Amino acid sequence: LNNIFLKILSVLLAISLWLIVATSDYDQIQFNVPVKLINVPDKKVAVTDESLINVTLNGPRLVLNSLSYNDVSVEVDVSNFSGYKTDYRIKPSDVKVPSSVNVVRIQPAEITVTIDKIIHKNIEVTPAFIGEPAEGFKVGSLQITPSEVEVTGAASTLNDIDYIETLPINLSGKSEKMSYSVGLKKSSGIKKIDPSQVEVTVIFSENMVKRKLSNIPVTVVKKNKDYNYKLLTNEVDVQIDVRSDIADSKDLKKRINIYVDVSQLAPGQYLRNIEYSSGENIKIIEITPGKARVEVTK
Repeated sequence: LNNIFLKILSVLLAISLWLIVATSDYDQIQFNVPVKLINVPDKKVAVTDESLINVTLNGPRLVLNSLSYNDVSVEVDVSNFSGYKTDYRIKPSDVKVPSSVNVVRIQPAEITVTIDKIIHKNIEVTPAFIGEPAEGFKVGSLQITPSEVEVTGAASTLNDIDYIETLPINLSGKSEKMSYSVGLKKSSGIKKIDPSQVEVTVIFSENMVKRKLSNIPVTVVKKNKDYNYKLLTNEVDVQIDVRSDIADSKDLKKRINIYVDVSQLAPGQYLRNIEYSSGENIKIIEITPGKARVEVTK
């Protein structure tokens, strides 16, 4: 009796579900799905010129709303393809969807499939970055271990590439040395990458830019209280390297101190070397003029 009750309950649930689907409003939805090439001949690799296919589906709204990208796929059987390249028109039956869903449109409708021999090639690794380092910093140096990987794939694919990129490495707001174990981008036509991950070490450096500052005042330091001092060179121009995040700050001039040391001077006129000090992240490159005329009187 229990088995009969369960069977009747199952039938009733199936009928209820069918009625819900059958009476549901119909709608359309689009998915961008990858092409999967199946039944590839031994020691060969299949490559398509289109990585994603846009499919428009029609069906009960209830079913469409529950679909995910894992529920939709395009599978092309290449076992009977002859020749190096084949132009193939995708059929609705190649699009795998639930039974209550219909395929309305396929774009592009035609793809080119290349059946190619498999080769091995050592290819240089290059990092792919996203985001910007912290203000005032840039990527100074990189170390990638290993710097090359062995790639196995279609000859037509590997013959056209000189490097293979890592998956994106986020630099946003970074300024300290960092190391990542990161995978590599595996494009169509590539079957295997050995090793599949590399170690990337990024070292940041200050991002220095050049600026020229005019009319920086010259001051006198280490005065003798018994003497009077008159600067005949009151201002100079200064060429600096400065970290980019403070290069355009309004108080940049205030961070540079230009002076003449008069501690050893007796009364008279002198041409003295100009000295300087500066705040952090500022490097003085050139001061014009480089000497200042000072008059000392008693």
